[in-house]
Amino acid sequence: MYLVGVDIGGTKVSVCLGDLQGNVLDHKRVMTKTLGGPETGLPKILELIGHLIRDNNLNLQDINAIGMAVPGPISFKKGMMLTPPNMPSWVNVPVRDFFHNRLERSVFLNNDANAGVLAEWEFGAAKHLDNLVYLTMSTGTGGGIIAGGKLLQGETDTAGEVGHFVLDSKGPKCPCGQKGCFEVFCGGANIAHRMQDEIKQKQIKTLILEEADGRIEKIDMKCLTAAVKKDDGYALEIWEEFIDKLAQGIGILLMTLNPDAIILGTIAFHTHELLMAPLKRALAQYAWSMPLDHCRIEESRLSDQISQLAPLALAIEGLRNVEAQEF
Repeated sequence: MYLVGVDIGGTKVSVCLGDLQGNVLDHKRVMTKTLGGPETGLPKILELIGHLIRDNNLNLQDINAIGMAVPGPISFKKGMMLTPPNMPSWVNVPVRDFFHNRLERSVFLNNDANAGVLAEWEFGAAKHLDNLVYLTMSTGTGGGIIAGGKLLQGETDTAGEVGHFVLDSKGPKCPCGQKGCFEVFCGGANIAHRMQDEIKQKQIKTLILEEADGRIEKIDMKCLTAAVKKDDGYALEIWEEFIDKLAQGIGILLMTLNPDAIILGTIAFHTHELLMAPLKRALAQYAWSMPLDHCRIEESRLSDQISQLAPLALAIEGLRNVEAQEF
């Protein structure tokens, strides 16, 4: 049984071929900015899927289902992307119907964080835990929640949109329209933009700029973490605030959901103990010891494969639900 997984992210789009065991047989990747808007972007993704299938000597009839992980917010029932903050031209896009109508395959769509938590639940270190939270921690900050062994979708498909609960109502404006969202303080793109603006406007002398080869527009989280490792003063200031806000957000999740595990995505598995050690020290300020001591808080072990495994997990979950409804 073959599955196709599509992960549409704010930075890149990944298309993969896999199976029910989570084996990724082949994959292709393009940068999101090369897609343009949905009018040109969806056909380009369709073309990628076609190349992937043909390159592996398969045809459409060999594909049992397609899983699609997209940025939230979404309409799960309609299979639509609604107003993704990091892809502002992709508004009310009927992604599921577009691919179903052209490929005539079952298409299962959900937001990237829900797909991520299903991947952790299906293939990761937190496999089949009853109560699990996954934080994407990439371009933006999103969350997926398994509660009582079931994916928590919510009545308006916004359960788990933890990146947009407000940590500081007087904080910086978020692309979603609110101020002081969790994502403003902990999303990779927002942190990068803040550093670019501050370094340029205040003429800050920092190793972050050296790590970007002197080009302010190239400053990103990799530049930040490299400068932190070299004890750069400005980098340490940014990093400490990031850790504190991350601990505040995770503390809310601990006190609200009391989960068995919280798995941290991209930034965590690229920085390891540089992030995890100070985060665990800071968490005591924001959560009681009882839920904190119970919860496993760790980086994802799925590493860079999450962009392939997450949509594959959506396809597997979708097929499982269809099978359950038939009996």
